[in-house]
Amino acid sequence: MDTVKVNNAKRVRLPDAKPGDVLAYEINGNKIMLTPVKPVEEDVPLVKLVKGPNGLYRLPDGVKLSREEIRRAIRADRDFR
Repeated sequence: MDTVKVNNAKRVRLPDAKPGDVLAYEINGNKIMLTPVKPVEEDVPLVKLVKGPNGLYRLPDGVKLSREEIRRAIRADRDFR
């Protein structure tokens, strides 16, 4: 039987876990059950930027994004990493 030890900061090192892994836990009496949780991937439409005549990149013609949509996309990207 493999064992792990909790350190002073209440951390446990799991040999097979990778950095960034998210685990849900359940406590049943003296048993702790860890279950890997996978993030829900949302379908995010990709828009390729177009280089304008002045050398700056912009959205293609006909594509409009509100500030709130841009905020949500940036926040979702940050949360995913």
